[in-house]
Order: sequence, then C-alpha cells, then structure tokens
Amino acid sequence: MINLGNTLLLGHRGARNEALENTLFGFQHAHNLQKKGLAGVEFDVQLTADGHLIVFHDDTLQRLCGLQARVDQLNLSEIQRNLQGGHQIMTLDTLGQALSAFSAPKLNSFAHIELEMKTHNRTNYLKFIQALTYNLLDTPFANLPIVLTSFDERLLAQLQRSKLLSHIPRGFLVREAPLLRFAPNTALQLGCRQLGIYYPLLNKSIIQNCHRYGLAVSAWTVNDIAAIKQLVEWQVDVIITDIPTQLLL
Repeated sequence: MINLGNTLLLGHRGARNEALENTLFGFQHAHNLQKKGLAGVEFDVQLTADGHLIVFHDDTLQRLCGLQARVDQLNLSEIQRNLQGGHQIMTLDTLGQALSAFSAPKLNSFAHIELEMKTHNRTNYLKFIQALTYNLLDTPFANLPIVLTSFDERLLAQLQRSKLLSHIPRGFLVREAPLLRFAPNTALQLGCRQLGIYYPLLNKSIIQNCHRYGLAVSAWTVNDIAAIKQLVEWQVDVIITDIPTQLLL
C-alpha cells in the first residue's frame, strides 16, 4: 500500500487493468475500492451521430467491439443493436445515475471525477455542447464532483462562454512537451482550474509552477509504483492509474 498523502488516486476508465474499461462493472469495482482510499474515477465520452454521449474512449468500435465503424457515424440505436450480447456501451446519462447511486450515502461518495471529452476533426461542437447540457444540468451529475477535461482548446473555450455550463470545473490536457511552457497560461485563459499532464513530462518544478498559478495537476496514466511515489513526493494533486487495487491493498 502506498502512502498517498494529500494526492487523490483515480481509477482510469473505471479501473482499466482490473475490469473492462468504461463499463458499469468497472465503475462498481472502482467504487468498492473507495473505502480503501480510491478518491474517484476518470472516464471518456464520445458523441454519436444523433447527439448522444456514450462512455467510450476510442473514436471507432474496432478495438473493443470488433466493428469497423466510427462512433460519430452511428446513431445510438445502431450502436446498441450491433452490440447485442457483446461489449455493453453505456450512455453518459446511465453512468450518471449509477455513480449517483454508488455515492449514497454521502460518506461513500467519490471526491473527484474526471470526465474527458473526446473530440476529433469531425466533431459537431454545437451538438457536443447541447449533449453536455442535457446530461449535466438537473441530472445526477449536478451533484457529483466532476471536472470536464479535454485536449481541445476550442471545446474548452466554448464551455467557458456557455452561460449554462461555465460553472462546471474544467481541466486542460497536455501530452506534448513543447506545449508545457505555455500550458498554465493557456489553462488560465480558458478558465480551467486544472492541468492534466502525461506523467513522463512531469517534474517537481513543473508541478510547483502550476501551483503558483493556482492550478491543480492531474498526472495520467501512471502504473509504475516508483513513479507514483515520486509524484506523491512532488505533491501532485491527482494520479490516474489502471491498477488501483495494487496500490491500495
């Protein structure tokens, strides 16, 4: 068991190496670790052709479902029909209800949830914002401690301008070293409270610099125990991992 101090540990896509990613079973497994010290979960959403958000990482169904089709080319009903008896893909609405149920009573609630918004060069931003509004306002997610994260500056800027969604905390994701120099300034300009940084890029001075700007740092995706101990020593705020059980037991 690792002493995490004030660092929050999140299960990646539920708990990716311990249960099938982005599934109800995986999130239930992660919640069962909450009493052991798991602070929350990270997961991804993709937009379907008819404007639904599904809890899914890839922009195609090939890896997990064996279908050569892009998520954005299919309606939700087509996805569900093609996957009968196979990988069960949840809508964001379904997951919100499940997480809310997991979190009752409040003593058993997650402290931090990161919702990564996946986009690409075909993304319909108007549909994406509309779908987020439908799923996050006056729904179970309204009472959950979520941070909306993305690599997409355009999407984050639109959320910043949204009268309905701008109050929800946001995080800017970075995976390339050249972007790190200006990442804190970019995050602040976008109204973000957090930077999510690919962990091999991190060092103590980067974390301290982010903290000077008032930005929390989320490190992803960390499965190396020595690296996790180092990040905790550097006072990183959040660590996202595929192996929460190994770290907590």
